[in-house]
Amino acid sequence: MVKVLQVFDSLEISGGVQGVVMNIYRRIDKSKVQFDFAVYDAPEDNSYQNEIEESGGKVIKINNLSTAGFSGFYHQFVDLFNNSDYDAVHAHNIHHNGIILYAAKRAGIPVRISHSHQSFDERNESFARKTIAFVLKKLNNKVATRRIACSDLAGEFLYGKADFEFLPNAIDLSQFESLPDKLTLRQQYGYDANKKILLHVGRFCYQKNQTFVIDIAKHLKGENVLFLLVGDGENISEISDDISNYELDNVNLLGIRNDVPKLLKLSDSLLLPSIYEGLPLVVVEAQAAGCPSLVSDNVTKQADLGVGLVDFLPIDNVEPWIEAIEKVDNANVKKDVLYARMKELRFEVNSNLDAWYDLYGV
Repeated sequence: MVKVLQVFDSLEISGGVQGVVMNIYRRIDKSKVQFDFAVYDAPEDNSYQNEIEESGGKVIKINNLSTAGFSGFYHQFVDLFNNSDYDAVHAHNIHHNGIILYAAKRAGIPVRISHSHQSFDERNESFARKTIAFVLKKLNNKVATRRIACSDLAGEFLYGKADFEFLPNAIDLSQFESLPDKLTLRQQYGYDANKKILLHVGRFCYQKNQTFVIDIAKHLKGENVLFLLVGDGENISEISDDISNYELDNVNLLGIRNDVPKLLKLSDSLLLPSIYEGLPLVVVEAQAAGCPSLVSDNVTKQADLGVGLVDFLPIDNVEPWIEAIEKVDNANVKKDVLYARMKELRFEVNSNLDAWYDLYGV
């Protein structure tokens, strides 16, 4: 059996990267491959920890770079790897991947995978931060045995001109195949069948740009429109204050949820005005649910499965979004066509498993 250490920042259920790996972990043959997880933050609530441990995996708490410093961050991985028997390390920590995988190389771990899930605009960063990022990217390219990215933008961001492999973010279609229809779900949840429901799913942080959603809600105040915002994060209080200060009774904060497929199915559109992304899993999930998506044009076009459910819009002005919301209509995409397309492009977990086995040499 191949033992793999997955390294993340946290195990929060709301995390897109975590969702991608958990979809694989649930389906992978654990007689062939077993995952352990090293994370900076392992909260007891809204976490995958219990599920991981029940499936035979371990969760290992580590200190992040800002807490440990460069030397402490590196040496904790050296100690971890020297006192374990991992065959592979799979790092999902962007700039920090190089430090983690360098420690893995020093410990003699043969398979060292760097996985890029994000792209950032670093033009406004300080010279010192850009210099550190440049050095860490160079180190990562040197010590990684496989360079993986969920999109073209994510790959170019972390690896520059170095070669990388595209591995799509895959979802579990079984969560979508037997969903009730929109009207039935709205009855179950107590939502008006005639109201236009706009859903946003994401961590409440600068990247996800919830303030833009609030700006849209301000323009549509008094209209027959309801905004549902799913997630949690450092900016939740700011958004909650905005809702109160602007008296936006058309916006509901739903917190972290485990019923996102149903919420997508009952909604008229997903809104994702992100400032940057890798390849947002929720846009793939929205298409699986037949829910149209209005997405920032900063998002890679690889998120669009080509079935007429995704529109890309600029985020310098809310007017194009309001116009698109007025026109939005659930496209009548046939399930069999949609699902065949997802499998063809490897956005479905079972069609993606072979690529993950190949990463670990199984």
